[in-house]
Amino acid sequence: MDLKSRQISLLRCLPQAAEGVSVQTLADEFGVSRRTIYYDIAHINEWLGREDLGKVTLENQMVTSKDVCWKYAGRLVGLSRVRVFTVSERRSMTLVRIALAHEHATIPSLMDGYEVSRNTVIADIRELKGELNPLGINLASVPGQGYTLLGDEITIRKFIWSKLQGLAGAECIQDVRRFLQRTLVDVTKNDIDYYELCRSLIKQYELDLKTRCFLDSNGLEGMMIQVSWLRGLRGSWVAMGREEQITLSGTLSYRSVQCSVEKLKSAGIALPSEEILYITSLLLGIKTTNFARQREEDEYVSELAENLIGNFERVGCLTFMNKETIHEQLSHHIRPLYYRQKYGISVHNPLTVDVQKMYPMAFDFTRRAAVETGMDDLSDDELAYLTIYLSNDLDNKMLENGDTSATRVLLVGARNMSTITLVKEQLFDACGICFEYDCAEVDSLHRWTLESYALVVALSHLPQEFRSDNMVETTPFFSEESRRQIYEVLRSNRIISRYDALIEGIVEIVGENIPDSDWGWLRSDKLHFELFRYFDERDRGFRGPTSVQLGDSHVRAERVVVPQGSTWGTAVLLGAHKLQEDASKSCLVERMSNIMASNKLLYYRMAPEVVIVRCPMQGDENAHVEAQIVLAPDGIELPDGKPARVVVCMATINRYSHWGTLYDIYQYFSSQEHVATLMADVLEA
Repeated sequence: MDLKSRQISLLRCLPQAAEGVSVQTLADEFGVSRRTIYYDIAHINEWLGREDLGKVTLENQMVTSKDVCWKYAGRLVGLSRVRVFTVSERRSMTLVRIALAHEHATIPSLMDGYEVSRNTVIADIRELKGELNPLGINLASVPGQGYTLLGDEITIRKFIWSKLQGLAGAECIQDVRRFLQRTLVDVTKNDIDYYELCRSLIKQYELDLKTRCFLDSNGLEGMMIQVSWLRGLRGSWVAMGREEQITLSGTLSYRSVQCSVEKLKSAGIALPSEEILYITSLLLGIKTTNFARQREEDEYVSELAENLIGNFERVGCLTFMNKETIHEQLSHHIRPLYYRQKYGISVHNPLTVDVQKMYPMAFDFTRRAAVETGMDDLSDDELAYLTIYLSNDLDNKMLENGDTSATRVLLVGARNMSTITLVKEQLFDACGICFEYDCAEVDSLHRWTLESYALVVALSHLPQEFRSDNMVETTPFFSEESRRQIYEVLRSNRIISRYDALIEGIVEIVGENIPDSDWGWLRSDKLHFELFRYFDERDRGFRGPTSVQLGDSHVRAERVVVPQGSTWGTAVLLGAHKLQEDASKSCLVERMSNIMASNKLLYYRMAPEVVIVRCPMQGDENAHVEAQIVLAPDGIELPDGKPARVVVCMATINRYSHWGTLYDIYQYFSSQEHVATLMADVLEA
């Protein structure tokens, strides 16, 4: 007979205690019951008696070794270098055994495997249940199967990962590696080196992706791949959401793992597609996530969407009317975005350039909102997607100067230059706008590019899948019906239609002073476009082509300086008072007082010392877009606990018309020199 590893460790510690060691102390040190210690002492004495080396005595719950012949016993004990598990290590190994072992994990099998008493096993199971229950995992005893783990599989995998990390830190990883090898041999009936098989899979992955996987030196990722094999073979698969599946399955990483898994079938390992996705996620870095349960991840994605919407409102000085709908739509997009960020997957957005040109303000506001939300590492491609979702609610009314969809026309099927010239002349004659023209053939069209044009003129028949609301099929010689369709498309363009109310007002005034016989001319589409061109060229309500000089018609030239010791509330009310001067019946000052009292002030810190505050004047008589700059040379502390020396009070009359002025203010104050200039002007005055 031979001594077990714990019995050897127990025997080694006895010579160091001249007065002996209490049974309870030994039980606590080895994490077992006192009954197990009694069993170990009996086994030690049996071994010592066989070797005629004396015996260990037990008196008054104290274990002593005064009668042991240590001259020879110590030499024999010193030959063994077997490691003894601590309490936490044994419990971690018990969890791994229950989750992965081929044979049934029962109390007797665990007693034999770890050389402990029944009470010790029961205590270990009780402690493990205490860790697993808060995670929604049930450590259940199933008749005929022994102990098993029931619950969300991805949560179970993450818990196994945490236990492997603990065992690696305790230098027990070799024990885990031997256990995994034995179990896989038992399951597959194929005695090969499965850890080396994992390394081959990883090496192939590195070759396919032309990269390096900086895996832990202790090989935990390889062991988690073996965990995937064992759990997958027993039917416990990771069920990912559709968005995560789509994100992963479109990567080169997935295709590499998929090819390697096909080769594993020859080694007796046939995995479902769910496990291919899981192994892909392992190699992409799933271990970096901090969520133990899927519900926590869902809550994080929902909160991320909510915060992004709130920050976009603060940056854009607006309020979404259907926030719930936008939140739902945005959450559906943010989930795959979160997975791309989680796994480090880049994305190409073919609309990025168009979005930046068509919505320069919305794109900039989205970027600022993303930074405020903690998503400051997003690429322009990701920001363009977010811009589309956040601007979707504003799309039919949004006022964005520089939107190329107001000036670009696509000609499809123009066979020669003379045809192109003919079409251009007829379009100019019809509406008087000098469009920018692109030409394309039918076989080179992409459906998603058509929406970026104000008008698509198809000179040849197009398949149904290429039809769009901004398309007109015609011949090179426009008929009256073609002209009518072209007018209808152009007048529905969100940029051209921004002057509809103004033009209709002028037409009604003129109509009251001309004979009824002239009303046909007054209502003509050609006159409508002539008036559009007139206002578009002289527009003062939108972003100009040059950098703003904070003294135009939308930024008051007068600078207001608050007295020393003023509060942020004083500064805001002072700015609101100035904005209310030109709208005598406005209640802006009272409204801002109520907003601040209810802690609903909408403000955004655009620069370290500059804050913009939204001052809503919707519905107020004579209200118009205007900004008032309030200066506090000594600085005032805002609700965020940070000081500011410049407070810009922005009067808004709807959700969009102030964007041009707002955008210019952001651009202006992006330079710290401009803040210094304003402060210098105050000191000079």
